[in-house]
Amino acid sequence: MSLSLRAKFLMLSAVIQALVVGLLIWNSLRLMNHAVNTNAERVAQEYAVTLNLSLSPYATRGRLPELNSYLAEMLADPDDSFLRYLTILDDKDMPIIAVGKRDEPLPPVLRDGGGASVKGVRTLISGATLHARSPLLLADNRIGSINFGLTTRELKQARDEVLVQGSVIALIGFALGVLMFYVFTRGIGHRLAALTGESKQMASGDYSKALPVHGDDEIAVFTHTLNAMSAALRERIAQLEQSQRRLSESEARFKTLFDMAPLPLTVSDRDGRIVAANRAVLHTFGPAAGNLVGKRSDEVSFWASTRERERIWEMYRDDGAVHGAIAGVLLPDGSVGSVAIWSSTLMLDGKPSIIWALLDLTEELNAKRELKDLNVSLESRVRDRSAALERVNTDLSAALETLQHTQHELLASEKMASLGSLVAGIAHELNTPIGNSLLASTALRDRVHDFERHVAAGALRRSELSAHLDEVRTASELIAGSLHKAAELISSFKQIAVDQTNDQRRQFDLLAAVQDSIATYMPRLRRVQCDVALRIPAGLLLDSYPGGLYQVLTNLLTNALTHAYEHRRDGRIDIRAELGADDIIDLQFSDDGCGMTEDVQRHVFDPFFTTKMGQGGTGLGMNIVYNIVTGVLGGRIHLDSAPGVGTTIRLLIPRTAPQH
Repeated sequence: MSLSLRAKFLMLSAVIQALVVGLLIWNSLRLMNHAVNTNAERVAQEYAVTLNLSLSPYATRGRLPELNSYLAEMLADPDDSFLRYLTILDDKDMPIIAVGKRDEPLPPVLRDGGGASVKGVRTLISGATLHARSPLLLADNRIGSINFGLTTRELKQARDEVLVQGSVIALIGFALGVLMFYVFTRGIGHRLAALTGESKQMASGDYSKALPVHGDDEIAVFTHTLNAMSAALRERIAQLEQSQRRLSESEARFKTLFDMAPLPLTVSDRDGRIVAANRAVLHTFGPAAGNLVGKRSDEVSFWASTRERERIWEMYRDDGAVHGAIAGVLLPDGSVGSVAIWSSTLMLDGKPSIIWALLDLTEELNAKRELKDLNVSLESRVRDRSAALERVNTDLSAALETLQHTQHELLASEKMASLGSLVAGIAHELNTPIGNSLLASTALRDRVHDFERHVAAGALRRSELSAHLDEVRTASELIAGSLHKAAELISSFKQIAVDQTNDQRRQFDLLAAVQDSIATYMPRLRRVQCDVALRIPAGLLLDSYPGGLYQVLTNLLTNALTHAYEHRRDGRIDIRAELGADDIIDLQFSDDGCGMTEDVQRHVFDPFFTTKMGQGGTGLGMNIVYNIVTGVLGGRIHLDSAPGVGTTIRLLIPRTAPQH
């Protein structure tokens, strides 16, 4: 019979309380018996002392029989005393006096020295009588004994009353305890019943309702834990349902991918019995492969020979998988083909299975054989062509060397052409100051001859002398100024010529270098009425290659005069420079000429590209500029131009050129 938890608690409580009550009653009985015995022994000791004191005078004189009637009368009424009998024995245990009612003989235990001993008095409780024996001094110094019996009925009655009262109190406490535990478990039972009902709902799969929580005791903690477990179960079930959906979707995707894969795929068990096959198998091996499922691979017309199947299965058993092994199979047209086979082990419906992938290599191997035959026939052709190519390569190498030599000569010619243009400009620029000096010196010479004749005639006046000195001074200043200007032009040309022909690294002032370059082009600039504006801060020193910079400026000026102002008689060139971050100089060369189209801008830095082909242009000027700026000077160059707007060439060069 199944008992509820509450009934079990009540039974357990009753058993525990019964044990406790029994233990209490037993302990009380033990204590009361001990108290009765102790009190009886104490009374017996007191009686023994009293009797010894009372009877000693008579005993030492041998007059104890005289007290026989007195003692008998004293013990006649039991209610007057606890004493029930009194027997005095001599040293030979012969009775001297024997009074009172004795239901049984004297206990031999006391005569033998047994029983409890309290200050020389030996006692023994037997039934409702306490027997006592105490020594007594007789006449002639003989030792007799006083033997008497005391009733313990009153003490036992008091003990029994106390035990009854204690038992009643214990039973009442037991009943109250059971009742209180019943009342206490009743509330717990109701809560457990409610908890059981709600738990049954959860057990049936209804996790939507939370269990009520009352108080903060263990049941409340358990209820709270059960609610948390219910929430976790709801979340876990939702996750499992989602995982199940994903698994179903994954299985559907795998089945679709398996069926739609272009590579022939089959699945078999460990015995080789085919479980599934995709569409590619039917497409590759024809209608005969449509009824593969349920058959072993040796039961269908697939293998070219039984040895091929045994060889593949032996490889699988030895290595646990097949990795690209080539095997012979029968094709739909009856011919023998070759397939590459791969295998992998997987679990399908809890059973180990094998997935096989087949790749038809028949056409590829046939093509390789044909290619091999073709290669054999081509080797002789390749040898003939190689000999011809070697001859052509020899001719091309010679042509390349000639082309490189020609390119170096063109670059040198371009540099010499720029120097020739520079010399022509300097020669034209020197004509004016030298011609003025020559004219002034010739006129001064004639005036000196006239003045000498006038002095020789003796007709010299002070006013004539003063006029002659003024003329000499004016002519001298004119000659000195013209020669000084010529010397400056020659110095600039000399510096530029030296730097361009001997491009050594040194420190130089950027403004002075630009001014020297502009000075050599002043005649051509004046002819086209082109103004040059310089906005370069003074004292901007460079540790670089001035020859390369002169060459860049010369080519830019030549390019501007040749192309930008080809059909114009006025213009303006702006050259500005400023020191930017990281010690980089931003040098800009701008003109307001005809500008460039996008096609020209894409090819302007290409070698041998020119818009003046056949008109004296080599197409190397801007290529030289690009190579010097990016190579020698270690900078970058940018071009911005538009037709009819002009051209701006921006040079970003470091103040300290890289070491070469």
